[in-house]
Amino acid sequence: MKPETMRRSWLSLAIIVVLTSIAACRTIPVEKREPMRTEINSRGNEIIERLVVEQPDLQKKIDASAGYFTGRLSALKAPVVGGGTGIGVLYDQEQAMRTYLNVKRYDLGLGLGTGTYRVLAVFDNREALEKFRLGTWTGSIGAETARAEKISAAATLADEGMSLYLLPESGAAFVATARLVSLSVNEDLTDSGVSDVNIPNIGFDKAERQGDDAPRKWNRALPFLAQNVIDMGYDLPLPYGIGMSFVHVNQENLLADLEVGLNGGAKEPFPFVSFDNANSISSSAQVKLDAWLFPFMNVFATVGKLEGKAPLDVNLDGNLMLDQLGITCGTPPPPLNPLCNVLQDKIITLPIEADFTGTTYGVGTVLATGYKNWFVTVPVNFTYADMDKTNTDGISTTVTPRVGRNFNLDKAGNVALYGGGNYLNNELTITGTVFMPGTNLKIDYTMKQKNKDNWNAVMGGNWSINKRISFSAEYNGFVGSREATVCSFNWRF
Repeated sequence: MKPETMRRSWLSLAIIVVLTSIAACRTIPVEKREPMRTEINSRGNEIIERLVVEQPDLQKKIDASAGYFTGRLSALKAPVVGGGTGIGVLYDQEQAMRTYLNVKRYDLGLGLGTGTYRVLAVFDNREALEKFRLGTWTGSIGAETARAEKISAAATLADEGMSLYLLPESGAAFVATARLVSLSVNEDLTDSGVSDVNIPNIGFDKAERQGDDAPRKWNRALPFLAQNVIDMGYDLPLPYGIGMSFVHVNQENLLADLEVGLNGGAKEPFPFVSFDNANSISSSAQVKLDAWLFPFMNVFATVGKLEGKAPLDVNLDGNLMLDQLGITCGTPPPPLNPLCNVLQDKIITLPIEADFTGTTYGVGTVLATGYKNWFVTVPVNFTYADMDKTNTDGISTTVTPRVGRNFNLDKAGNVALYGGGNYLNNELTITGTVFMPGTNLKIDYTMKQKNKDNWNAVMGGNWSINKRISFSAEYNGFVGSREATVCSFNWRF
């Protein structure tokens, strides 16, 4: 195959992968879930009935099996690339549980055709059924021909314990190809307790539920006690998340407890001081990892980069600095004491480093619950900043109680709008050294810095495209002397 043809083939395959992935991620509206389940179940029964007519012993095989899968797959095959999508239901006969699965197939090789297929897979043992339920990628190389209304014979796959039956429904195809097949749980139809939004909630439409003949089962390690609240009717977010956030903050600061040491001497309190332009502007980008440890408690850790400016002027009394140095200046100052010319009867501006960069590390928790479309969340965050140019030590504490409402947008997902308050306690100890221009005077300083106002108001929104992908944006301000904008992306799994 020519290189250009190969590049086009891989590009076409990539486009198919993206399009089928997007299609699989769409949220199914609540009111359409029960009709879809009924249709899928009905098609499954039809597949079995038609195959049993041709192979009467098949019913005994199904009755003795651990379970079976029925589904419908549409496929398109061009000369080099192809793919298909479908949906079906896995019925676990031992546990009387139905799991609805998305099917994605990607082909690379010779072939031509289009059509739809009905599929029956029968599992001889639980090991084969559970492996199928996990939905891992599987690959195969081979050839197939298909013509509408022609029933294929049973075929035992490489995975022991599973027999596959194909029933072409329409179209025709000839394929000689390398193939990848992926199965994933359709959380909307399965009703495994996974929420459409990123918080625990109860009281949504009963169309989400499969019914008493298919009890809900939480099949993930976290959160602890999940099955207990699932049995109570709660839906829970997918347990793990990874995300990125971007934060821009403009706030006024308070400075106090200045201590100054001259030329390496011990630092002493310097009470007669004034501060001007005590304002800081910063931006940060963070990566966040989180997990729902308990049904209503999420824990997370963050790491990121911080940069900003703090145009701070610290005005010192020159005469007090001379007293600390033990220098007595006459009138006029003795020429052998150049510091008298620099400090006596003057106000000295301490040039604190205005630009700063550093790395931030954070841990925290989110307490959350919801009822129908209303929800309450209380994030608590502790952040430590390791600055590059200044010795800054301190931990910032943030608490942001919020109340909001969720709005369903049908196939576009869900949008949540919320409001609340933001509490920030940012107390830092800043230590540094500066040199007076034109002299050999070294000034060591230590001071306390904190945000002027602890509270401000918050308004924001979150768009959950589906159960996995969400975006959020919020504004902190309205009251007080601090303003902040926060944008974030999150992917759950």
